[in-house]
Amino acid sequence: MKCIIVDDEPLARDVLEGYAKQMDQLEVIAVCANAVEAFGYLQKHKIDLMFLDIKMPKINGMELLESLNPIPLVVFTTAYREYAIKAFELDAIDYLLKPISLGRFMKSVAKANKFLNGNLDPDRLASPTETISKPTLSDEPELLYIKSQRKIVKLDLSEISYLESLNDKVIIHSGTNKINTTQRIGYLAEKLPKKQFIRIHRSFIVSADKVTAFNSIMVEVNGKELPVGRNYRSQAMEVLQDRAK
Repeated sequence: MKCIIVDDEPLARDVLEGYAKQMDQLEVIAVCANAVEAFGYLQKHKIDLMFLDIKMPKINGMELLESLNPIPLVVFTTAYREYAIKAFELDAIDYLLKPISLGRFMKSVAKANKFLNGNLDPDRLASPTETISKPTLSDEPELLYIKSQRKIVKLDLSEISYLESLNDKVIIHSGTNKINTTQRIGYLAEKLPKKQFIRIHRSFIVSADKVTAFNSIMVEVNGKELPVGRNYRSQAMEVLQDRAK
């Protein structure tokens, strides 16, 4: 399958291209940094599959798709859940939430391959709720991409101990490193797998695997006691106590 990758984030493009190059079924024939560039390319070349970001400058991914005729087979790749319904109204074959794991990417490629070979009924493509429902452990992302000091930084989720919101920034404590980002803690909470990371306070999210002790008012991570907020206590204790059984 000849495929094109369209995403305005360099690191996201690199990740998808790296995944695609590991698969014999795919041939990456173009990588575009925005929708305008992709539109120009698609006027001159035929493709089988497009991996398409949604939020991009000037023209977003959905506007690009609506401008094409015929519309190619599309897998949306985005950090935002709220566009899923619209994506499937545009007949997208899949909807991948960033950060995207290799396993989840492979499932999309397999689906596209079946479709192109006539083995998948287009009326039975996954619905938005099927695609973005709560993942199993094997489907949960292993990486987190954040904006830090004008760069996109890739973090291994297994190394993150906790996130701390402080004034106008969030500090991500990962191993011996501290990475600062201006992205809000609520936004990051949505990107993190819920089975692995627990919101314990308006200013703290902890990795459940890094918790060494806890009670109703504090959680200990890496020898540091972090407060448990009243509004988060019930849910946090339920998750931690369940893991302690």
